Amino acid sequence: MKIVIPRNDLLDAVNKVKTVVSAKSALPILSHILLDCQESAVRLSATDLKVSIECTVDCTVEEPGSLTVSAQRLAAILSELPQGDIALSLGDNNVVTLESARIQTKLFSMSPEEFPPIRAFDDVEPIILEQILLKKLFSKTSFAISSDQARYNLTGLLFELKGGKLNTVATDGRRMSMCSETDGIPEGIDVKVIIPGKMIVELERLLSGEEEVKVQVDETQAAFTFDSIRLVTALIEGTFPNYEMVIPKKHDKEALLEVAPFVDAVRRTRTMTNEKFNSVRFHLSNGALTLKVVTPEVGEYHEDMPVEYDGDEVEIAFNPDFILDVLRRTDGDKVVLQLKDSMSPGVLKPYTEAPVDGYVNVIMPIRI
Repeated sequence: MKIVIPRNDLLDAVNKVKTVVSAKSALPILSHILLDCQESAVRLSATDLKVSIECTVDCTVEEPGSLTVSAQRLAAILSELPQGDIALSLGDNNVVTLESARIQTKLFSMSPEEFPPIRAFDDVEPIILEQILLKKLFSKTSFAISSDQARYNLTGLLFELKGGKLNTVATDGRRMSMCSETDGIPEGIDVKVIIPGKMIVELERLLSGEEEVKVQVDETQAAFTFDSIRLVTALIEGTFPNYEMVIPKKHDKEALLEVAPFVDAVRRTRTMTNEKFNSVRFHLSNGALTLKVVTPEVGEYHEDMPVEYDGDEVEIAFNPDFILDVLRRTDGDKVVLQLKDSMSPGVLKPYTEAPVDGYVNVIMPIRI
């Protein structure tokens, strides 16, 4: 195998695929990238056996073939090479040679036959969605994905397509985030799967343009194809919680808040919390919200801010980070905080006059 390719093009492709490579793996081949070239392009592939990614780049193919090379080593070398074309070839004993101007580098590699195959999904009809839509849904909910492997079914994001509506839902047991969209969603398709958090991170990183993305899903795997990239993931087995039951149906207290000053106020409360005592009390009274923090061995904090509220007084405590995660992803200038009492979950969502809620966040309170 031998190709000639601009250094920047190859480095960009390597950086796109190397993030799924495991730093430590029982299989040495998983630390490598597979390069496979035919005709006038080279396809770079990386996998950790659960999440796989392929990126195709145009190049000059002098000898078709394939090779593997260490992902981290190749990225490090390419980032230090000068601008210009690079000749990359495979010689005897699986030795890979990189030539750039007066520089020559040789790397030991492994047989391409050892690289795990990545499913093609040729037999699955694709669902066509817009990249920008998918990225929005993921970014508004993925922060609530659990990192607790003991609750494996919560370490991914629910991807549910039904009745011309796409829902993405994530929860870690202490909060839940749901975002829905109907515009541009195909009718007559029913899909309900749990996509691993690592795959969602990769999709958020790579989805960017106005173009479409092809989504292919079966019982055990899913593939996302867009631009020159294809990602494949194993799906999480298990049952996702009934998110519709989690959303409180009855609230008798509803406050309307300006997002910007609310963000600033909650950020200030964070300066007076610590890992052991990370809670803020929110006291609602007519026309006012009081934020209070009392942290042993640190001190106290108190701030009043105006809100649109006319109802009974109520005080509830939340993790301020959970509030900020929602506010940072909220479109519009105002949010609605819905409460029942100090022990029931609170609901935080954008203010809208539309009858259907497209973005809802449920946050469990902290015992006062």
